[in-house]
Amino acid sequence: MTISKYSVHSHLMERSWTKLGHDLHRSASHAALKESCHGGLPLHIAIQLNAPDNIILDMIRLYPAAVTRKDRNGDLPLHTCAKHGSSEAVVTALLLEYPDAIQQRTVCRVEGRVLTARDLVQHNPKVSRSVKEIFDKPMSYWVVLARHERVMREKTCTSTSRKMQQLLQQSQENEERLMKRLDTLERRLDMAEKESRSTFVRLEKKVARKVENQQEGLVGVQDDLVALSATTRDDSQNKNNGTPGRRRQSSASMVCHKLKLDETRDIVHGEPTKPRKPRRRSVGDLREWDKDKKPDRENLSRKSKDGLMSKVRRSGVGKVVDRHVGRAAQST
Repeated sequence: MTISKYSVHSHLMERSWTKLGHDLHRSASHAALKESCHGGLPLHIAIQLNAPDNIILDMIRLYPAAVTRKDRNGDLPLHTCAKHGSSEAVVTALLLEYPDAIQQRTVCRVEGRVLTARDLVQHNPKVSRSVKEIFDKPMSYWVVLARHERVMREKTCTSTSRKMQQLLQQSQENEERLMKRLDTLERRLDMAEKESRSTFVRLEKKVARKVENQQEGLVGVQDDLVALSATTRDDSQNKNNGTPGRRRQSSASMVCHKLKLDETRDIVHGEPTKPRKPRRRSVGDLREWDKDKKPDRENLSRKSKDGLMSKVRRSGVGKVVDRHVGRAAQST
């Protein structure tokens, strides 16, 4: 929402102080403080209409040169305060901005002479006693106070500027640190991406190898199953025809086929093979086994003797014994 050039003047004449305060906080309305309205600047009119102190002080702060300008009657803002009355804060602010105004005379004539602001205050009963005391102070006091005020403002400005510079330096340093951290993070992310890609490729290769091995194993198992079914068919046909069939497979080959069948079942159903537990034997089974498998001592002794004699014959010890026995007989 744009404000017109004379919105400040209209709000001032309507005495809508809240709207006027909002207008003063906008940069578009600052130019209106320099233009005259109804024979004077907005500062003169605000003092005449007894506006709130915050509005008058904002006008002085935004346009300090208005303190030195006169209206159509030749009155400065300080003269307007002496005629219509004002607060201590407004009078002190005007004197700090322009201390020479206390000695300047106005065109207004009382008893045939031109009066200063101090004289006007003495003849005005509306002005309070505290304000009259402010006007009674000499101009030198206000000059020194104004210088002090300016020095303090400069100091505050310098201190604020230094603080702002420090804050800017800190912000720059923080920005540099953040940029370095971002660089390190980007590098780490790049390294992590490379590592993840390499690991992904490795896992793909491993999975492909495992799938190929499983497929090869399945193909081998299928071939074994086909061969086993063919052998069983041949055996059954030979038995039915009465012809001697092919030789049965050994127990080891049957066990291998069984193991392969178990592996295929695990691959298809996803169930791990469980090792079979050995059957526990009872005491009675052990006794029967002892009875059945009890060794025959006579047969063992015969077998041991026969084996010993065969070993002696093979080694040639029997011939040596026979020679000795023949020599002994001849000598006798």
